[in-house]
Amino acid sequence: MVPEPLAISLREAKPPLVLALDVGTSGLRAFIFDSRARPIRSCIAAVDHAVRTSSTGEASVDADERLRDAATAIDAVLARAGRRAGQIVAVGVSTFWHSLVGVDAHGRPTTRVLTWADTRPRGASAALRSELDEEAVHRRTGCRLHASYLPAKLRYLREAEPDAYARTVWWGSLGEYMFLRLFGERRAGHGMASATGLYDQRRREWDGPLVAHLGLGERVLSPIDDAAQAGLRPAFARRWPALAQVPWLPALGDGACSNVGAGAVRRDVAALMLGTSGAIRVCYEGDDPPVVPGGWTYRLDRRRIVAGGALSNAGNVLTWLRRTFPTVDPAVAARRPVGAHELTAIPLLAGDRSPTWNDGARAAVAGIGLGTSGEDIVQAMVEGVAARVARLWELVTAALPGIDRVIVTGGAALGAPWLMQLCADAIGRAAVMSAAGEGSARGAAITALERVGAIARLDAVPSPLGRAYRPRAASRVRLLEEVERQRRLEARMFEIGR
Repeated sequence: MVPEPLAISLREAKPPLVLALDVGTSGLRAFIFDSRARPIRSCIAAVDHAVRTSSTGEASVDADERLRDAATAIDAVLARAGRRAGQIVAVGVSTFWHSLVGVDAHGRPTTRVLTWADTRPRGASAALRSELDEEAVHRRTGCRLHASYLPAKLRYLREAEPDAYARTVWWGSLGEYMFLRLFGERRAGHGMASATGLYDQRRREWDGPLVAHLGLGERVLSPIDDAAQAGLRPAFARRWPALAQVPWLPALGDGACSNVGAGAVRRDVAALMLGTSGAIRVCYEGDDPPVVPGGWTYRLDRRRIVAGGALSNAGNVLTWLRRTFPTVDPAVAARRPVGAHELTAIPLLAGDRSPTWNDGARAAVAGIGLGTSGEDIVQAMVEGVAARVARLWELVTAALPGIDRVIVTGGAALGAPWLMQLCADAIGRAAVMSAAGEGSARGAAITALERVGAIARLDAVPSPLGRAYRPRAASRVRLLEEVERQRRLEARMFEIGR
């Protein structure tokens, strides 16, 4: 596990302490942070599990397996904290947005957890687009009718798994399922509900017309409430006596937490995140949620808006390239002049979100000849990701003008300086590296500290910054040329595929 930049010793930690869980698609980490949002070096634990994938587009995880992973990680960090575990005053949880699991009358899962990357509901999303006014849905919910979101997932499961659907009495996210198992209560925070595609951003409640269209009834969805909960169920209280009466926040969206952890919590500061997927997000307090054409609008909590756009393909493309071309180092390929490959790449291995929202999109590399090398293809795919970042920047800044600073976070970017440089080239702005680590767990901890009154506001804890990457003029010109080639090739592929 990569060391956290801010990590301190247990002796250095200033109380009160906060336990934070970061539940990702491919693994889980538990931390204990101090009152300055610094992770305690000895109190970090990780458990990894692969996402189940298939040629049909499946990307799912097992809900009970992830709960066991969380319990194992909590066991480890509490044991390492020793007597200082008694200084923990809150638990914050960051989980990936857009997940869905069904639960039966006995509180057990009826389905696997469908993640944001599961594209099997693409047919269901197409059906919904034919039935509904997608622009009106987007204005109300901040979300498109797309395989990533719950309306399409629910329609898909009703048709693909009718027995499981019939046995389901409650639908929720992975974070909500974990909360149910820990406390015996259903609860969705505004931040998690806001990214479902079933939430009215202005009314801050479930979207009645869409819920009715799906034939759900609001009783099958969790009550929406940001309030923390104390009083673990007996089995967990016995397992973790230090946490038995400590307030837990309902699960927060990992993207919003990443902004908080990196210090991007103002209207003029954007976070550019590149992890498995990617996003550009602006997080700020306000009562007037924007409509972002080609993007989305969610929330951190009831008071704070998170708006921007998302890429379905970022670090997962690098993983695929390393597996498919094991002798080619993407970092070495990226050192060549931009565009040296003379190819056009569309790196949509997991469908597309912003800007096209084509959940049936597929990847392509055009221009291959007898002289094309593996290094050419790797470089083209990497630059294809950077070109998508450029397109994402265009749509976010059109809807949210006035961004003065861009902070880069996420494991794929922070572990690859060459990729950060390409991103700076793509957006034509200086990109400053976050020095606070990957950020989601830290963001959950900072939010928990604020919620229990240990800090006055989210920006009360400094978030350190690192190196700034400045755009290279020639590289930016070549990347923008690649953007235009991408657009033309993508349009042609769409016409052929219709």
